Amino acid sequence: MKSINEGYGRLHVDVGANEGDCIDYARHEPDTFVLAFEPVPKLCDKIRFKTTHLKNFKLVESAVSNFNGTSILNISPESQYGDYSCSSLLPFSDKSKTDWPGREDFKFIDNVNVDVIRLDKFISENNITKIDFLKIDTQGHDLKVLEGCGEFISIVHMGTMEAGTKSDILYEGQNTEDDSIRFLESNGFEIVSVDSNDVFRNEVNIVFKNRYPKVVSYNKIWSFN
Repeated sequence: MKSINEGYGRLHVDVGANEGDCIDYARHEPDTFVLAFEPVPKLCDKIRFKTTHLKNFKLVESAVSNFNGTSILNISPESQYGDYSCSSLLPFSDKSKTDWPGREDFKFIDNVNVDVIRLDKFISENNITKIDFLKIDTQGHDLKVLEGCGEFISIVHMGTMEAGTKSDILYEGQNTEDDSIRFLESNGFEIVSVDSNDVFRNEVNIVFKNRYPKVVSYNKIWSFN
């Protein structure tokens, strides 16, 4: 079985693609294959409309976590901050009402049942040998996405993820900055930068780089080179 990105030099994976900012990589970097995961049906419609002509782009209409199955996805409204951009598998916390003034989009208007997949399952089923860049923005679920990489986390060469600076700052049970950094460093990553993504520094973007990146080869049983 061929790798999903065979023939391309780089693989860019976007978990929580929203409206598809990652499409620009496919448009402007012909040697890059872009793999986008997005569970919100209306956002998937937008992405499909923009990418019908792109051979180096694949949309997977699924949520990503540390389990395989199904779950309820809570849908947030359209707003000035992005359409449905706060949709999450997690419920909003009480702090979302007290520590984020002026955010009227911190509510859910609907929910849908969605497929959920672990990345290690998708990686092995599609013979992915390496991930050059992994972007994660899953509204409080980012660390669970990394956990779902299993042993394949070593083929992630570089990436970025979102984290709360305090527990339950936006969603109940969301990953925190400290827990995320601890997990990354224990799995061989160095932290390149930590930057606030809001005026209150309630959430940050963590950029990380693998100290010893690997490439996996597939035989009857996969093994690392």
